Amino acid sequence: MKVIVTQRAKHNLLDIFDYNVNISLNYAIRIDKKIRSYIEDLHHSPYIGRYVSEISDKHYREQICENFRIIYFISEKENIIFIRYIFSSRQDKATFFEVHKNEIFNFLNHFID
Repeated sequence: MKVIVTQRAKHNLLDIFDYNVNISLNYAIRIDKKIRSYIEDLHHSPYIGRYVSEISDKHYREQICENFRIIYFISEKENIIFIRYIFSSRQDKATFFEVHKNEIFNFLNHFID
């Protein structure tokens, strides 16, 4: 499957790097490489991630990379994996999913007939 990293996920990656570089450049680089490696692995094994418990639709899955959640959407119809969000598992997940619920729902409706 083809993997597309959405603009939001690209911004998430940059924000994670910017935050961590203030703590340690080596750590920021290591985490960035590790997250990108997890994303690349999805190309070959898209169903390796678990279902996202906060989203009822099974097209959404997630991979956990250290303290980060990589949320992705599998479009079997288009044979594409969309990386939607990358965020710290330390964030308040209820708030995160409440803020993004309309976006998640609208994205899903684009692919479901």
